[in-house]
Amino acid sequence: MDFMYTETDNLAFIWHMDDQGAEVMRVYADIPQVCIPEKIAGHKVISIGAYCFSDVNRVDMALNNNTILNAIQSKKIREFCGSYVESIILPDSVEKIRNNAFYNCRKLEVIETGTQLREIGSDIFMNCSNFSRLNIRGRADMPSGAKQLINRINSNLEVYFYDSGSINALLIYPEYIDSYDEIAPAHIFGRNITGEGFRARQCFTGDIPDFKQYDAIFDKASAEESVNTAYKMALGRLMYPFMLDSASKDKYGKYLKKYQKEIMEILTSARKLEALHFMCINRYAEASGIDSAAIKASCLGWSEGAASLLKWKHEFIADIKKSRYDFG
Repeated sequence: MDFMYTETDNLAFIWHMDDQGAEVMRVYADIPQVCIPEKIAGHKVISIGAYCFSDVNRVDMALNNNTILNAIQSKKIREFCGSYVESIILPDSVEKIRNNAFYNCRKLEVIETGTQLREIGSDIFMNCSNFSRLNIRGRADMPSGAKQLINRINSNLEVYFYDSGSINALLIYPEYIDSYDEIAPAHIFGRNITGEGFRARQCFTGDIPDFKQYDAIFDKASAEESVNTAYKMALGRLMYPFMLDSASKDKYGKYLKKYQKEIMEILTSARKLEALHFMCINRYAEASGIDSAAIKASCLGWSEGAASLLKWKHEFIADIKKSRYDFG
């Protein structure tokens, strides 16, 4: 296999030609956040190679080239791999991600992709313990490779779909545990799956999320998952209500109201001002929950949050008074 070395701005790549375009084998950068270009040396990037971002080196022959080593040292860049990696943006042209591409990227948190992914290798997220957000540049009702990516990881995952730069839908996939128990003495293994995250990951029709199925599992998810997990499912669907029917909207709203005080404190601790505002203006939070959150914000020294919450509380009370005396 013939490797090539190419520099672009503050990035460098080792790559080779696949059948239809370029396959990136190694990336070098001066920061832990990288945006892969759509073309390298005029060739469209269609594939991410096996172990590309892993701390396992699969391009030793290329790295033994002194020309490449000197170029890397002169640009003061380093291998973009392993625990150095924090976020990766892949171009729209990428169709394939090979086996173990992100292996041991323990600090990787965010990946962004287009909608052309069709082939996803095995174990691509092995030991990616911090990976928690997948951004997809495409509407949630378009094929995108989302199902394959989501099913390659069993930890908590937030999946954002974008339409012309704005969030189109947000789906939360909770963590689940997949284990096997030996049934002695026959040495037969029984599979045990714990957590609603597995069921959520099955809510697809082909490669497209099935929102009706996803919304239907919330009754069980809200009973079995913690509030810290279930509220994210409910709030995500309500804030970005793509294909959300009235019955499901009502169900999610009732859950937020039931646990409004706890949810408001969680959101305040995370300083999620937009979500707090949404809870308040839609009356999913009552005065008691807003008060509790305002106190929490003050204790945290978050003056913007405390001031906003007090303002929204006054608006909440004013609306209640108005409704009492509105006989029209």
